Amino acid sequence: MKSKFTSILSVLALSGILVLAGCASGGSGVGQATADAATASSKLKVAVGLEEDLTDYANTVVVPTAYVKLLVQGKTSVSSKGGYQIGKDANSVSAFAKYKVVGMDKAFAREISKRVYDDFVAKLRAAGYTVLTYDDIKDRDFMKDIDRDKGDATWGLPMESPRGTNDDYIVAAPSDAQQFTVGIQGVFWELSSRGKPKFADATMIIPTYTITAPQVWGKGDASYSTISAEINTAPGMNLTSAYAAWMGAPKTRMGGGNHPGVMTKKAVISITEKAGEMVKLDITSSAANAFAKGVSMLLGGGSSTASSAEYTFTLDRNAYMAGVLKGTGEFNEVVGKVAAAAKAEAKK
Repeated sequence: MKSKFTSILSVLALSGILVLAGCASGGSGVGQATADAATASSKLKVAVGLEEDLTDYANTVVVPTAYVKLLVQGKTSVSSKGGYQIGKDANSVSAFAKYKVVGMDKAFAREISKRVYDDFVAKLRAAGYTVLTYDDIKDRDFMKDIDRDKGDATWGLPMESPRGTNDDYIVAAPSDAQQFTVGIQGVFWELSSRGKPKFADATMIIPTYTITAPQVWGKGDASYSTISAEINTAPGMNLTSAYAAWMGAPKTRMGGGNHPGVMTKKAVISITEKAGEMVKLDITSSAANAFAKGVSMLLGGGSSTASSAEYTFTLDRNAYMAGVLKGTGEFNEVVGKVAAAAKAEAKK
């Protein structure tokens, strides 16, 4: 059974109640301008909101945890219909693939999250902020009552299946103690009350990253004379999303729609070209890559071809870790630059 972990969409839903009257339509603009300049020659593109909240407490922030989501299994399919026939008489081809990651476990996932967390903290400190970590705040009274997520029985970590996909991700914090229960309103669930942060001396920041490896996608095509469906695979890694959400001092704002934090606008494809080895296990019917092509228009009357394959993706742990740190590190660096710009702007 999968443990609940709220998606980034729910985090955004929470963002609307982090302040007393919604979020402003934008901050000073210096954060977005800084991020745009920092990513001008990069595949990483981000949106920035309400960067001024970072300086609410004399440039002191608290980063109680970080979450890294790692793909562990999934499946995909694609189908196409075509030929000169239409409707139920059209020819069709379909392809299906299942894949499973080998070499991932709780200990390695925790190690990944801890290194990403430490890098995030380091980038904020380099930007001139006082950063409180979990070790600094763990003995506060309200921290003792916070629920921890015990996770899925198999993995010992929460699991998530993003809407619109058939993929399963484990969600790793740096330690068991930092694996806070995430409610329907996002990552701040246990650390806020009625839309207000429980911390009264620091802006709270919780970064979340989604890492996808291997790369598996379907491609279909259809024309008057031919139809095709194929599953493509690659051993690379994507930074599917990243969001450093923050929660400053409660304040009244008019307007709405902006989010407090830094968020990727789209996935960063192939942060590393090879994070492991892709191997075909069980192939049914025809082609190894589930490719069916060239159904002639002369074969009308509902001719159908289907094929499928199973894959294992065995991690190269060194390459996998390097890829994660490269992708998340670039994002963390941009957050640090935004934070530095906000600090400089607050001095004016």
